[in-house]
Amino acid sequence: MLLLEFAAQGVRGVAPSGGRAALRPGYNVLSADGAALRRLLEALLFPEARDAEQVPRAAGGAGAGPLRAGLTLVGADRVTYRLVRDFAAGCQLHRFDAERRAFAPVSQDLAEIAAFLRDPVGVPTRARMTALLTFAAAELPSRSGGGGLAVAGAASAGAAARPAATVAQATRRVSELSAELVRAEAAEKLQYQMDGLQTRLFKLEEALRSGQRLQEGLATAEAALAALQPVAEVAAALGDPAGKLGAFARASARRDEALARVAAEREALEGAEARGAPLAPWSDGRFWAGAASGALALALGAAGAASGSELRTVALLALPAFGWAGWVAHRWIGGLDEWERQGRRRKVVDDWERKVGEQFGRDATDVAGALGALGVTKPAELAEQLERLAEAEVAVAGWRGKLVEWGRDPETAGALAAKGQVEEELKGVESRLAGEAGGFVRDARTVEAELERARAELAQAQARPATPPAPSSGAEDGAPAGGVDAVEGSGAPLLAHLGAPGGEPLRALLERAAAELGGSPAAVARTVAQRASQAISGLTLNRLTGVTADDRGNVQVVSGGRPAPALTLPPADRDLVYVALKLALLEQAVASGKTAAVLEDAFAGLSDAARRTIGRLLKQAAKAGQILHATSDPAFREAADHQA
Repeated sequence: MLLLEFAAQGVRGVAPSGGRAALRPGYNVLSADGAALRRLLEALLFPEARDAEQVPRAAGGAGAGPLRAGLTLVGADRVTYRLVRDFAAGCQLHRFDAERRAFAPVSQDLAEIAAFLRDPVGVPTRARMTALLTFAAAELPSRSGGGGLAVAGAASAGAAARPAATVAQATRRVSELSAELVRAEAAEKLQYQMDGLQTRLFKLEEALRSGQRLQEGLATAEAALAALQPVAEVAAALGDPAGKLGAFARASARRDEALARVAAEREALEGAEARGAPLAPWSDGRFWAGAASGALALALGAAGAASGSELRTVALLALPAFGWAGWVAHRWIGGLDEWERQGRRRKVVDDWERKVGEQFGRDATDVAGALGALGVTKPAELAEQLERLAEAEVAVAGWRGKLVEWGRDPETAGALAAKGQVEEELKGVESRLAGEAGGFVRDARTVEAELERARAELAQAQARPATPPAPSSGAEDGAPAGGVDAVEGSGAPLLAHLGAPGGEPLRALLERAAAELGGSPAAVARTVAQRASQAISGLTLNRLTGVTADDRGNVQVVSGGRPAPALTLPPADRDLVYVALKLALLEQAVASGKTAAVLEDAFAGLSDAARRTIGRLLKQAAKAGQILHATSDPAFREAADHQA
């Protein structure tokens, strides 16, 4: 849940500019009264009919004007909601419809709206909001007046003011406290045993964490290998992928060489075809010129012979002339033969090219099928995927070998056996603790102190002279109205001291957090010890270097390398310890729920360096969600992600 905008009208202490304030994820600083803002947001997020009495009105009284407020937020379901409330007229919840791009009504009933805001919107419960997601100035130990000695003194004063108990009442009280002490001591022993087992289990889990990392690495390697399953199938089909790729490369080279020669032959044939077929003799003028010259020379020679002149010798010129004509005819015959040979040569080249393609197809069948199965076009891509497959198989084998070696380690086997035994013992102790202790059991030291007082009262009652009991109406077993049982019940003041707001604030903080987070106050303290220790180191300039809690949930601080009870610190240092713990819990709650937290101006009494450190801590804590801080302090406004 993240808040986007809120508006207020007629609310004292909450008057944003223009009546509205825009909010963003992260650290938001607002100029508003923190208590008024918190009450207003609670009235919107946890609507009830009596909220009009809780929200402070602006100056002018109840009749000064309408008391209205609105809130826009994004729920855990990633839907935007708008809540509009008139504290005198009613309340409406709308949900943004992405298709219509408009807000549609959800409900106008307060109970339905409150239930809808919890689920599916994801608004935390009021108890969780109060315990973990708000910070008020009155919570600080120096302002709450909390302190074990003061409360114990108040309880003693109250006890002194009570009427004296009768012997029967005191005896019954001693008997009840004795039985409770037995249960408390048994629960304390079981709790101590359970804490020891939990510590052993934690150490064993830490020792076995290396095996978990190996299992995670093996799972990652197996997932990578599974993603390459098609490549593995192709590799299995090839049989010898490296040999097949080598043969494919050689076949490709032979094919390329043959195709180059085919291309050269075709180029020569195309050149011959471009010149055309040889001309026939009867189409060649040179043939006719030779034949005509020969015939003319022969005719002249015959005429000369007939006349008896020397002209008869001209007939001799007919021989070269007819020879020229015959040579021209012979060249035509040779050219015609060459033309026919070129036709046969083209057919041979075509057959050669076809055979080269068929041979390459036979040589590259396996590799071509592998390329088609993997959807790649180049053998280099196939080789790359096969290399990745080999690396993945080597990685899986390596992780499995490491896991086997880890499992064969005697320390690992011992830790696994010990973990199982500790888990069984822990289950047994938990069942015994639930069976013997039952529900809430007070601290044994507290019960012992109360038992001593009850025994003292019993001794005083036995020492007093017997007097007739005063009549009383409605009293049972002779117990006067307002007597011990009426005042104490079953240890009510001590229970209030242990868990109520009037108790020790640091322990009460852990108890409230434990009620929301589950577990014991000590377990909650261990969860946030690191962040709280970092915070207290920064707030005290390393005077205090750590925050812890004992098994009973009592807060301790580390100073000079030694733990000491937080109750022994001065009030100012107790405030800083409280701030460190509360900010660590707040950061954890904001991060786990991706939700918003509301802070009042609770740090005004701290030093400038401490306030600036808190500003940085709040900015860090708000990264996973949203923090609204009502303050005008420049130290926080400088650290804010957004100011409203």
